[in-house]
Amino acid sequence: MHREGLAFAPKRATPTEPLTGGAVLDEIRYREAERRWFAHEGVTPVERRVHLDQLDVDVRVLEVGEGAPTLFVHAGGPNSAATWIQLAARMSGLRCLLLDRPGAGLSAALPEPVRPHNLRRFAETLIVDVLDALQLERAHLVGSSLGGTIAIYTAAAHPDRVDRTVQLACPALAPGSRFPMFMRLMMTPGVGRLMGVLPPTPRAVRAMLRQVGHGVSLDTGRIPDAFIEYCVALQRDTDTMKHEGEMLASAGGPRGFDASLVLPDDVLGRVASPTYFLWGEDDVFGGRDVAGPLLSLMPDAQLEMLPCSGHQLWLDDPDVVAQAVLTHLLQGRPRPGSQRPTAATT
Repeated sequence: MHREGLAFAPKRATPTEPLTGGAVLDEIRYREAERRWFAHEGVTPVERRVHLDQLDVDVRVLEVGEGAPTLFVHAGGPNSAATWIQLAARMSGLRCLLLDRPGAGLSAALPEPVRPHNLRRFAETLIVDVLDALQLERAHLVGSSLGGTIAIYTAAAHPDRVDRTVQLACPALAPGSRFPMFMRLMMTPGVGRLMGVLPPTPRAVRAMLRQVGHGVSLDTGRIPDAFIEYCVALQRDTDTMKHEGEMLASAGGPRGFDASLVLPDDVLGRVASPTYFLWGEDDVFGGRDVAGPLLSLMPDAQLEMLPCSGHQLWLDDPDVVAQAVLTHLLQGRPRPGSQRPTAATT
């Protein structure tokens, strides 16, 4: 079934137009890759540009569907709003708002880049800034990796703006979390800069996906070529990896992130939003050993472990993940194991 986005009139929205100031290397080519990816999933998002007053930056939001407003915040690295299209295409009953974080996809870069000294302030500001720009008092949140960490900081600092939350995979900077080799290389002086100038290829994208736990899905053809092509275009035709790489390099070294950036216990303890963690058993950032202690610090959190799933687990089984997200956001807590009988739950 073909699904189209629902138009709305956000605050300070402007018509879609090419970005200026060298923000992208080849916007037309990138948009073509996006369109092929959207067409593969039968989705035609509505695109908006909104200005974020507190962060003073223009960002792009893609909208699909109608219903309860739900803001999706993507991970770091080669990700953007389009990363979520497989899920948005399956979200009947939700108004999916897919954000290109500042500096990613077709959003402008922040005037003050995110670095360790202002990471928390950025994380506590971004989502509220987006909701204000879209004239929304509250919304559900869906986050992955760094997007999940931003959702945690927001829910702790602004409980009145967050309804229910879904965390897909291990949040970035979770206590005890680990880091794949490509991230350690990006945080290594000199090596990270070299990686940033190497031309992206489908082979390199597949290798990166394999490193974060998606080898089985790659080997069985579950990850579409259209997604791989979109990832190549994101790295090749936008400045996403320049901004993400600089942020990552500032946050640590080859041994991992600066310990001062780890999610604080007191922040986790203030997350009142009912939070559902759907966590891939093959997530290289951490498994049940990381998830258990993390959830024990949160007042209202539930964990479900999904077998044969990596860090971006909707790539491994978009139907199962979409149903789990819908159930939590629209009906309350999912019944443990109800989406996949073999899933381990806590």
